Parts: sequence; structure tokens; C-alpha cells
Amino acid sequence: MTISRSQGGAGLALLLLCAANFLDAMDVSTIGVALPAIQVELGMKATSLQWAVSAYVLGYGGFLLLGGRVADVFGHRRVFLWSLAIFAAASIAGGFVDSGPTLIAARLIKGIAAAFTAPAALALLLSVFGEGSARAKALGVFASTGATGFVLGMVLGGAATVFSWRATLVMGAPVAIIALSIAPFVLPADQQRSGPRVKFDWAGAMTITPGLLLFVFGITNAAADGWQAVPTWGALVAAAVLICLFLIVESRHADPMVPLAIFRRAKLSHANAIAALFQGVYVGFQFIATLYYQTVVGWSAFATGFSFAFGGVCVMFLAPRFATIAQNRGTTGLMTLGVALQALSYIFWILSVGHINPVWLVALSQLPLGVGYAMTYPSVQVAALSDVGEDQSGLASGLLFASFQIGGGIVLAAASAIFGAASGFGWDPYFAGITFVAVLAVLVTLAAALGPRASVVDRNVYQAAE
Repeated sequence: MTISRSQGGAGLALLLLCAANFLDAMDVSTIGVALPAIQVELGMKATSLQWAVSAYVLGYGGFLLLGGRVADVFGHRRVFLWSLAIFAAASIAGGFVDSGPTLIAARLIKGIAAAFTAPAALALLLSVFGEGSARAKALGVFASTGATGFVLGMVLGGAATVFSWRATLVMGAPVAIIALSIAPFVLPADQQRSGPRVKFDWAGAMTITPGLLLFVFGITNAAADGWQAVPTWGALVAAAVLICLFLIVESRHADPMVPLAIFRRAKLSHANAIAALFQGVYVGFQFIATLYYQTVVGWSAFATGFSFAFGGVCVMFLAPRFATIAQNRGTTGLMTLGVALQALSYIFWILSVGHINPVWLVALSQLPLGVGYAMTYPSVQVAALSDVGEDQSGLASGLLFASFQIGGGIVLAAASAIFGAASGFGWDPYFAGITFVAVLAVLVTLAAALGPRASVVDRNVYQAAE
């Protein structure tokens, strides 16, 4: 049931939800450029330093399905407020860490909190905006803030590191606290459920959550220690067993945490696949390009982070427009064009690196990359949510955000392995790594083009009920 609200109240609700979405996405990448400063002050080993980044992704990716289902069962606003409060507390605590383990713990808790905040926020947006055009525009703004937060995370992290690396952990807390103080007055109250009380699927939660945690841990550890390491393949084998048990449990449960029929929805499944692949390709490119700009070109953390700003600005201003186009004209063509532009950017980077000034390399590669990202990110969100009801919006959101996180981890691990092994074959590691990214981006373009052709307006939850 959709809630009617004044334009001003809906606008303020959208602002709060977008602020939370921006913080969740920003924290994925904001600490990356601060790693050298963290290593110096805390004395962390290089092998454990990457967990300052990966711990957040571990918590975020591992708990997203649980977060989405908990929000659907126990109330979107209630879950949003509690998880945002925990996010703010963990952010503040991060400013006082005095060792590597405490830093990793703070990052892990923030990631878990984000896993509950993100799907609840998107579900609340669907409740606040009732009309098709209004909801499409709101979704576009929401998608753009998430994409912008991720893309600009390195820029903000680099700027904060100028003062202190601790600022990269704390800077989201004031925004979260302000949002918490206003949110109870503008977000719709959780509706009282009628009929039998929903039984929470504890068996499903206790298999899929550790299964996803171990899976994310395995692919993340592969980037650091390789695929042959016992923690890597051991975690992946355990994850496979738990996920298989989860599928068995869900097929027999009367009220499953994840109804398996949801995967038969073509748009949702296609959107999740493209989300995982295109985000993974971008994360792989960002990782290798960051190393190149800092190690080879010799740029500072701030300059390296700022090199991604142009693409972030493109996403910020263009994503809302592309979301409206996706809602009105369908998503398959738009996401295909978007990933094709990103593939073009990676190919240009390969052909131009070392031959033109690095400043021009950044400027000319970031334009198609930013525009392509602005097309693809809102398109996959519109497609994923186009044929699910409000009672499953949190779950669908959790599936989508999990696809982003897990896809990013898998492709990053593969890109890192190729980058590390390239020298042994006499290849330039940067050329080899970005070539892998570019080839995969071309394959993602083909996969996007094979998506459902039906217009999203056929079964569109963004249209108002007449």
C-alpha cells in the first residue's frame, strides 16, 4: 500500500534515504587511498592491510540477503533507523582505533550495518513515492547518489587523508546523526500486518549468511594469498556446502527467507547478473588504475582519488535522467549502451597508456566511463525492481546490492591474480590487468544485449495503482 505525502515531505525523505545510500556506497572505496598512512601509524603488515578495505565488503556482501529479508519482516523504517544508528556509532569508534584488529572490526561492523540500511532505504523509497513518474525520478536520484558515493569515495578519502586517515572513517558520522534526528518525522511508519504472523526463516538465515560470508571471504582472500591458499579454497568449499543446504531449506520452507521462484523472474535475474559483472569490471579497473597513478606516475593519494572525480560528476548529474529513460523505454538497450561505453573507456586506456599525458588519459577515459556508469547503474535497479511487489522489495534490493558486492569481489580477485602473475610471463602487469578488464567488459556488453526485451512498464511497480 502506497503512502501519500506532500511534495516537501517526500523530498526530505528522499534526501535522507539518498544520504544513507551515499554513505553506504562511499565507505566501500573511501579508505583505499589512506592505506599507506594507516600502515605507517598502526604498523599493519601488508598482508593484513587489505582487510581494512575488505572487512567492510565482507560484512556488506555477507549480510545483504539477511538485511533485506529482516527489513521486509520486521519493518523497513525500524530496520533503517537501527542500522543507521549502528553505522554512525561504528564510524565514530573508527576514529579511536589503536591497532589493526580494532580497525578491521570497526570496518566489519560498518559493513554489516550498511547491509541492513541499503535494502531498507530502497524499500522505503518505493513506499514514499506512489506515482510512476515521481517514483522513477526518485529512483534515479537514489541510484545516482549510490553510484556517486562509490565513484567519489576515493576523491573524498584522498581529501580527508590530507588531514588524517582517521577522518576517512569518521566523516560519515555527522551526516548519519543528522539523518537519524530527522528520519522519524518524515519516513512512513511501518504498517501493521494483518493475517497470520510471518514466521522468520531462521534455518535459511543460518545457512545463507555464513555461506555468503565465507564466499566473500574466500574470493577476497584469493586477491591477497592466491587461490591455492587453504583459507581461500577452504572457505569457498564451506560456502558451497552452506549455499546448497540453503537451497534445500528454502525449497521446503513454508515461508522461505528467499523464495526460489524469485530467480525465475527474467528481469531480476538478468539485472543481478549485469550488476555483478559491470561493477566487478569497474572495481578491477579502479584497483589497477589507482596503482598505476600512484606507483608509476607518482601522484599523491589526493591526486589519485581526484582522478576519478570527473566520472563521478557525470554519474551525479546524468543517472537521474537515465533512470527516467529506463522506466519509460525499457532497460536492456540502455544498460547495453552503458556497459559498451565502459568497455570503450577501458580499451582506450590500454591503447593510450604511456603514449599520452596522464592528465589527458584520465580526462578522456573518464568521460565515456562516467556516462556509461550513469546509464548502467540506474538501469539495473529499475529492471531488478520492476516486477516485485512491495512485500518483496527489501529482498529484491538485498539481492541486487549483494550482486554488486560479490561481483566486485570476484572480478577484483581475478584481476589481482592476473596483475600479480603477469611479470612472471614477461608481460606488463598494468597492460595485462586492464586487458583482462576490457575483454570482460566486452563480454558483459554481449550479456546485457541478450536481456529481456519487454518494456519495464508492462509490470512496473513504479506506476501508481489506478
